[in-house]
Amino acid sequence: MSHLLAHQNTNYVSEDAVIDVSRVEGTDTWVPLHHADLITTLEKSVVNAGMTIQNRRYSLSRDGMRMFGLWILDRCDSERSFAFGLRNSMNKTMAAGVCAGVNVFICDNLAFMGDLVQFRRHTKLIIEDLPMICDAAVASIATKIRAFADWHKKLRTYTLRRVQAELLTFKAIECGVIKPSQFKAFYGLYFDHGALYAKPDLYSWHEAVTHLLRNKSLFANFEGNRKLNRLCDGYISRYGRRL
Repeated sequence: MSHLLAHQNTNYVSEDAVIDVSRVEGTDTWVPLHHADLITTLEKSVVNAGMTIQNRRYSLSRDGMRMFGLWILDRCDSERSFAFGLRNSMNKTMAAGVCAGVNVFICDNLAFMGDLVQFRRHTKLIIEDLPMICDAAVASIATKIRAFADWHKKLRTYTLRRVQAELLTFKAIECGVIKPSQFKAFYGLYFDHGALYAKPDLYSWHEAVTHLLRNKSLFANFEGNRKLNRLCDGYISRYGRRL
């Protein structure tokens, strides 16, 4: 799940409010990229790649000089969507940036996390470089969309017997993906007869853990998903047997 958090002198606003911010005059060495230019250029790259922006969220500083955005793109499965994070300033406080991934986190305290992160300082060639930066970000996420979909399909093809599921669950607790206090809830999701995720495959175990991660803090959710995916990859490489 992706998040945009505004709490330090910023407010959630519409895209129109972001675009309507007055432009700032630059210098020979500093070119203040307008928020609208970043939005329209990245949107063009997304559309040209055949993807759809399902939802847009923005926060803006009180003076309009700093903008943070989150775009939710096409769904990659029943639980997750791919996303882009945007950030920009017109007062020399931070570089323009784009991040992308399944789990994207953007905060006005400058936290900016995703599977792909790119920054560009506001120097004289930023306008010329912007299409290339946006096209590269979109190309990367398009590749990740295909890879992630294939990875999820692959999880369904790996048997997870009871003893193997118990070992994976122990490892998940050991590395902090599942808290010990959550074990009873996880047992009910995966191990109980008739549980929601009771199928004996790696995909079902992964989805049961993901179900628990929904209730964690934003940062814990982001890190938890990364650790969870590494656990599944480790299982496949060491013990995996296809159905």
